[in-house]
Amino acid sequence: MVVVDPKIFARTERLLLRPLRVEDAADVLLMRRHPEVMKHTSLLPCNDIEATKAWIQGCHAVPGNWNFSIVLLAPHSGPHVIGLIGAVRAPEIGYMFNAAYWGNGYATEALRAFMPLFFKHYSGREIASYECADVGDEKDEAGHGDKHANGMAPRFEYAEALTDTELVPSQNVLIKVGFRLHEKREKDFENPVLGWRDTLVYRMYRPDANKDDAML
Repeated sequence: MVVVDPKIFARTERLLLRPLRVEDAADVLLMRRHPEVMKHTSLLPCNDIEATKAWIQGCHAVPGNWNFSIVLLAPHSGPHVIGLIGAVRAPEIGYMFNAAYWGNGYATEALRAFMPLFFKHYSGREIASYECADVGDEKDEAGHGDKHANGMAPRFEYAEALTDTELVPSQNVLIKVGFRLHEKREKDFENPVLGWRDTLVYRMYRPDANKDDAML
């Protein structure tokens, strides 16, 4: 099973990114049942809590699937978890937010916090020791990160994000964080609601990637 080590997290001014749990199902259901949230995904809206729990458990069972819940830190009357972010099928990454929290800059804030986690984890070795005070990872006496169930993660030189051509807000988020347009794929995704759609592929290279590779 690919379950994120519970000691790994990232904290920003307004958000906490921590591993996705089955206990988050009720908050995740609020997203999964919303037609606009699910519009550009491969899944139809779902209002079944047991199916949502099974979906979370299924995420844990897929290699290359490495997911976090996004928690809003400020006291509020809404759900505890307002979004999800992670590796969908690494190196592909993605995120999803409760529609009530769109337009507040949370996606940009969360993605900026997630990308260091992604590149540290998918570095071709065991989980890295995080240096930033807002990124959590317990260390042993020698300063090495804990060994965990994921073992050796493969190394990826870039992260990739796929977005529909009409999702301009998502494209703007990616660009703000440092992703750049890599290619356009025509009619490569069959959406269950919208039919065949074009896809824009954005990439962000790891900071230590070969510059020649980053230009490809």
